[in-house]
Amino acid sequence: MRKIFDRQFIYQFTDEEILQELCIRLKKLRQSCCYSQQEFADLAGVSRETIKRIEAGHIYNLGLANLIKILRAGGMLDGVADLVEDVPESPFVTRDGTSTRKRYNSRLRL
Repeated sequence: MRKIFDRQFIYQFTDEEILQELCIRLKKLRQSCCYSQQEFADLAGVSRETIKRIEAGHIYNLGLANLIKILRAGGMLDGVADLVEDVPESPFVTRDGTSTRKRYNSRLRL
């Protein structure tokens, strides 16, 4: 069975399917903490309307800051570390001795 958040299958799902699964999981998170929507919203520092919209599947304008607040309130912030892996710096970007980066020019200079 394909799991929506399994690394092997994640790209087979649409953005909407992933968002819907995220909404379901956030609702389960709140319920597992035994909080009402208002209590959870207060703890997270977001509005009750935000929690209500998420749980109804209307997450499209949630915002990363609000998602982090909600995950922190539910004790699930450690999952954020896996959202974006740390990738090495591109070899096409160099530092010129200062703190600024310069992009290598791919054009040949004659």
